[in-house]
Amino acid sequence: MAHRKQLSTAIKLIVLGATTTLGLAANTVSAQDNISALEEVTVTGSRISRDEFSSASAISTFDASELQKAGVTGIDEFLKDVPAFTGYQMGTSTNNGSDQGQKKIDMRGLGFNRTLVLVNGRRQIGDSSGDGAVDLNTIPSAMIKRVEVLKDGASTVYGSDALAGVVNIILHDDFEGFQVTGDWGRGVSDGQAENQSLSMLAGVAGDRGNAVFSIGWTNQDEMLQAERPWATEALYPVLQSDGTFKAVGSGSSNSRKIRVPGAGNRILDADTGIGRTFVGSDVYNYAPVNALITPNERYQFGFNGTIEITDDVKGYAEALYTKRTSQQRLAPDASFAVSPNTETPNNGVQWNDFVPANNPFNPYGVNPNNDEGLSNLDVRINRRFVESGGRLFRQSSSTYRIITGFKGDFNDKVNWDVSYTVAESETADETKNYGRFDRWAIAVDPVACAADPGCTAAGGVLNPFGDYGSISDAQMAFLTTGSLKDQYSGRMDLFAVNLSGDLFEMSGGSAGWALGFENRHEQGYYSPDEFVAGGLTTGGAGDPLSGSYGVKEVYAEAYLPVLDTLSISASTRYSDYDTSAGAKTTYKIGGDWNPTEALKVRAGYSTGFRAPNIAELNQGENTDFPIVEPICEFADRRLASGDISQVAYDNCQALGIVTDDSGELGFAWQSTYTTSAPSKPLKPEESTSINFGVSYAPEFLPGLQLSADYWDIEIENVIGSEDFNDLMQSCMNSVNLSAASCDLFLNDAGNAEPFLNSADNDGLPYPADATAEFGNLGTLSTTGWDFEALYMGEISSSVVTGYTLGWSATWQNKYERAYPLAGTRDLIGTANGFAVFPEWRYNFTAGIEGNNWSASWKMRYIGETEDALRPASITDDATAEAMLYHDLVGNYTWENISFTLGINNVTDEDAPRFHSAFNANTEPGMYDVIGRRLFTSVQLTF
Repeated sequence: MAHRKQLSTAIKLIVLGATTTLGLAANTVSAQDNISALEEVTVTGSRISRDEFSSASAISTFDASELQKAGVTGIDEFLKDVPAFTGYQMGTSTNNGSDQGQKKIDMRGLGFNRTLVLVNGRRQIGDSSGDGAVDLNTIPSAMIKRVEVLKDGASTVYGSDALAGVVNIILHDDFEGFQVTGDWGRGVSDGQAENQSLSMLAGVAGDRGNAVFSIGWTNQDEMLQAERPWATEALYPVLQSDGTFKAVGSGSSNSRKIRVPGAGNRILDADTGIGRTFVGSDVYNYAPVNALITPNERYQFGFNGTIEITDDVKGYAEALYTKRTSQQRLAPDASFAVSPNTETPNNGVQWNDFVPANNPFNPYGVNPNNDEGLSNLDVRINRRFVESGGRLFRQSSSTYRIITGFKGDFNDKVNWDVSYTVAESETADETKNYGRFDRWAIAVDPVACAADPGCTAAGGVLNPFGDYGSISDAQMAFLTTGSLKDQYSGRMDLFAVNLSGDLFEMSGGSAGWALGFENRHEQGYYSPDEFVAGGLTTGGAGDPLSGSYGVKEVYAEAYLPVLDTLSISASTRYSDYDTSAGAKTTYKIGGDWNPTEALKVRAGYSTGFRAPNIAELNQGENTDFPIVEPICEFADRRLASGDISQVAYDNCQALGIVTDDSGELGFAWQSTYTTSAPSKPLKPEESTSINFGVSYAPEFLPGLQLSADYWDIEIENVIGSEDFNDLMQSCMNSVNLSAASCDLFLNDAGNAEPFLNSADNDGLPYPADATAEFGNLGTLSTTGWDFEALYMGEISSSVVTGYTLGWSATWQNKYERAYPLAGTRDLIGTANGFAVFPEWRYNFTAGIEGNNWSASWKMRYIGETEDALRPASITDDATAEAMLYHDLVGNYTWENISFTLGINNVTDEDAPRFHSAFNANTEPGMYDVIGRRLFTSVQLTF
């Protein structure tokens, strides 16, 4: 740790000292300026080089200076603010739900695995043990030259996964010189979430070739929810005496709740030592100790080089390496009722929160300590083990990607490129302080404990009913697993041959073509700790995973400039997988029409596919714990407000659930949701995409560029499992619980039971658990518009020489999923715990610049959304308010030194709260959680 502290201190001194006299400013460098300097480019989404940067698809381009001057610590943070990215974004602001500390982005809300991330137009290894998406941690920031975002499907060009679009990260390949960059940032209120980075970029060139390489270090410090006032408590609406609802500090019912047969939920009062009814104020506030920004440290290396072998042949190589350590922090574990234990020593098969009647501390046991006349009862208790210090998840991950190849041309007519890519990733994931099921069964049973030397040495039989702090360190050590170590690994091998050239001359120029072959093999494995594999911890069970697949693909593409004003492009790809995905052919056709110099029209139609990834092909049983909306709670109020149907209301009453205000649950409920392996071979997902756009650059107003693009994407055979809350809604809205979705909530008698047996819960609306099958579902479809406006001009002044006005927006007017059991639901304009789907998002930038400086103001707008689960009639806040963030950023260059200083979220806007928010009362991946934040950087170029 000492080296990191020294490095961090050095960066602070360099950066702060160099920016002392700098005012607020901003970047106004346009990505289009850089692109226009290229005489011939290969557009993302095509393999054909063209004379100008044009495409039948909408493409947004951002250069390296824009990333640097946004003050972000990674490319994921920059992209998640681009309006086209919506739904759920995973980064350092994702604590509960983080995927081994990875960073992933979601275009159109269609999921990480439906947005293809490329590096220099080639594949990067994805998450072989999860959703298959690329971890953006693996991209060295110092090597990034520009980022191109193709907002269209591109399966014909790149193969599987490019259903929503493509993010192509272009690395430096022609940089010459030496550049050192230091970055630093932190929250203004108390220095929260501090980050630092230091990187070096160097490039040399000669008559026969060139080489560019970089090294870098990036560190993000942790920030806890306790550091932000709006996140220090897990808020939940509670009914007030005047009939309104008020958000109060709540949390998890897994606190010290005792489930007493025939008497509902009780708790041992900490003051009197007598059992009483469990109420909403007895829940455990898990919020303060959870992380709101997770720590992330990366050491990275990048290389890009070419060498001329002959006049017609060049060799090239690319290499990327990232070493990452990261951590997530959750509240202490509890004796969650995850699944029945294996055979317990004296009581047969029992749940992992079971406490026998002969436990001497059981207030309802052999020697009862209650005024309720209840004795000789076995009970279940959901005890929160605050004594453990909380759950920690630490990752150490290494990823490399190496490409070697040769390229050249035949007689200046055919360009050829042959390459081989190998990439590997390895992650060790260490988990601390989970509970042990087998030890629990021994610790709470006096007979079993007496027979176990470890239990007796720890202090004897456990009292799980006592107040927090009553469990000794020795007992805690006996109950918990200590350190669990899971191993993840993946490898990708890709051999590719690409040919391209000109066909013949047409009225609009040279017709182009491209043809290629790819042979890709991917493999991955997940080796869980033996306790996880055996289902012996409260973290749920995890089956080992090992699998691989291979695919051979051929593609072809043509570009036909039919007229000066009209061009047509077409492409197709044939893919042959050695898995259940089988063989698939996709195609795409597009066109550009320029009726005038000022007006351009583009349109395209394409088909796409996503083959099942390694984790999906080898899917075993998986257990999750979703937050469930109990639709029978306040059913009288819901019916009167039209928030539930008469059918659902009747089912609530038929189940014996209290429907008036006395049936208030008062805290968030998590059910157990188990998904089994698919019973049928998985089919690939298939998509169709329609795009239509216009761009306009009026001659009467030079410098103005306008564009509007419509998109329509539909995906069939969606792979996954259905949403728990949608399944419960479907079941409860069927007459006499007759829907097929009700079969997922069967009780031991084989009857539908979407809520726990009311006889054991005083009729309170506790949602039941469910079991479903993983596999191909129905369809996902989304439509909307992207808008761009850019106005740039010059000013005749010795101080200010130019200005820029820019507006980039997305209007998403449909996001619909139609699945066989849950039915059809449009989620646009809604927000839930892990995804927000606003209708409108936009960024507006106003900037000015001089000869050696620039300054700008940026606004980031996220539209209002309504809670996806809980209606306004029974909560204090069912709306995630529209957010408008203001950023000021600027740059000043003195000789060979560039200074940047900026403030994000100038007005210190708090993240909006809405009822169904799962992390910190909001959705950290969508909204700003750090608050007002200062950042600065210094870049020296030689």
